[in-house]
Amino acid sequence: MSPIPARPAALRDTSWMDKDNDRHWRSARAPRVPVDPGLFLKRLRNALNEPALTFRSSVRPRRVVTYVRTLPDVDPKPMQALLRVEAARRGWEVRKWHELVDACGPQAPQACEQWLKARKLLHEGFADGVLVLDRSHISRNDPEYEVELRFVHERQCFTALVHPESAAA
Repeated sequence: MSPIPARPAALRDTSWMDKDNDRHWRSARAPRVPVDPGLFLKRLRNALNEPALTFRSSVRPRRVVTYVRTLPDVDPKPMQALLRVEAARRGWEVRKWHELVDACGPQAPQACEQWLKARKLLHEGFADGVLVLDRSHISRNDPEYEVELRFVHERQCFTALVHPESAAA
């Protein structure tokens, strides 16, 4: 059997490759619709909370840490009462030493002493989740808030908000 001779260079038509490649790159560069950060963070929190909220213990109710961050001159008692009512409505247990208040104002979460205590309680298994009024009590900064959500999730715990993230967050 004799080998098949190669086609002469003049007969090889590879122009289709350029057209196909050009069509691919034009469609790949289509403008992307920006995702609203508030909606993204709400969906992320719900997805990260799902494993922790799916399991339900028949032995004890879920224990939560309530956390309030205020300015130094603001009374946190009404907010704490609201969190206690919400926890009771959801059937969660809040112990007195799980009610944490920071009067540090708008700082990074890592700079707030009581938030670090909440993280420690979650990490050591003394609580199953953290309950806050809204995301600003953890952080107004999107990347910092996402880091804290992921930290809580990695401890197989959940982050619950009384007022969920909004599209304008």
